[in-house]
Amino acid sequence: MAHKKGAGSSRNGRDSVGQRLGMKTGAGQAVNAGTILLRQQQREEAAARQRSRDRRNLLIIGGVLGAAALGILVVALYLNNQAQVASANHLKFQTVSGTIGTQVPDEGPATHIDPSTTATYKFYPATSGPHYAQPVAPVPWRTVSTLVEGQYLHNLEHGGIAILYNCPSGTDCTTLKNQLQNYVQNLVPAEPKFGEFKMVMTPYSHGMQKKVALVAWHYIEFLDGYDQQAITQFYENHVDQGPEPIA
Repeated sequence: MAHKKGAGSSRNGRDSVGQRLGMKTGAGQAVNAGTILLRQQQREEAAARQRSRDRRNLLIIGGVLGAAALGILVVALYLNNQAQVASANHLKFQTVSGTIGTQVPDEGPATHIDPSTTATYKFYPATSGPHYAQPVAPVPWRTVSTLVEGQYLHNLEHGGIAILYNCPSGTDCTTLKNQLQNYVQNLVPAEPKFGEFKMVMTPYSHGMQKKVALVAWHYIEFLDGYDQQAITQFYENHVDQGPEPIA
């Protein structure tokens, strides 16, 4: 049986025309007038997706930066702890009265010479006189390496002490070298003026009367072998006594 829709009935289940939300083109444009370009709901969904991506990216970046900061903090704490442990092993500096060692006559002005030249001295091992300039000298404190007079003298000028050693090859020489190296790198006291460990070490043979020579600016002390107390007292007596005692 056919039915005729009443004049006041709704169309397609709606009581009114759809709102047609969104931007529309105007007349004269390439598309037909009234064509919907972008619906409002689509714009809102796209904006929501973008905000979600932004939040996710921020969380990722924050996580990466946080992990990096934590890593840096862990490394810094580890290095600080290692430095404290190493410092704890060094002997405590104590002031020594009197004068230890033999005074050596001055070798002239403490001038800087070109590293390509070879300086000569009246007394060996040399304890003063001309010496090399940077970048050859001074060498870093606690250096254990083969040095010439022009190098270690610059360290002496800055108030440091040099340990020179001369011994034949063999087990005894290896033991002596290891003992001296351990003192220079792990035991030498920090001097009170700058908190530096102002000592260097080198093999040396010219003018060596005994196996070990402790050298400061204008002073020298010979030892038959490793003597921790004698080394410490010579160091405490002469450190920072050079003509240019800087760090």
